[in-house]
Amino acid sequence: MSPSAIVYASATGFTRRYADLLAERTGLPCFALGAVPGPARGAAVLYLGWLCAGGIKGLRKARARYKVQAVCAVGMSPAGTAYTDQVRAQNHLENLPFFYLRGGYAPERLTGLYRPMMSLMSRMVSKASVEDEGARAMQEAFAKGGDWVSAEQLSPVLDALTE
Repeated sequence: MSPSAIVYASATGFTRRYADLLAERTGLPCFALGAVPGPARGAAVLYLGWLCAGGIKGLRKARARYKVQAVCAVGMSPAGTAYTDQVRAQNHLENLPFFYLRGGYAPERLTGLYRPMMSLMSRMVSKASVEDEGARAMQEAFAKGGDWVSAEQLSPVLDALTE
């Protein structure tokens, strides 16, 4: 895989931080999806988008403009094979390198429709019974926010870029 640029869509900044970290480590230029100037139409790119209800935001637009060579989805859930397999299938990524990066949750940075939607989700999660450590961690994240962005999570992406 040899992308010529990194393109991302970010709502609260976590995906942008990952894109910036990748740009710093690879030397590739980094652009917000729709930025002007940006990569040329048809350019090979590594795409990063945030997850909302299992969909990777901006992916359809990125695929229409660029040759997406790999995708990183940034979400707040802990990584798990079943979850990442579901995201891969839902976003039709069967033939592309796919990486899940745990980002964060910052309710104060949400805008538009996402603010009331996530507020409702937060209330539902807070009332749910917790049976394991993962569920408790999600309750805490919805209650207080959380930030799990780390350069270490980028290791598989960086390895794939050097192959």
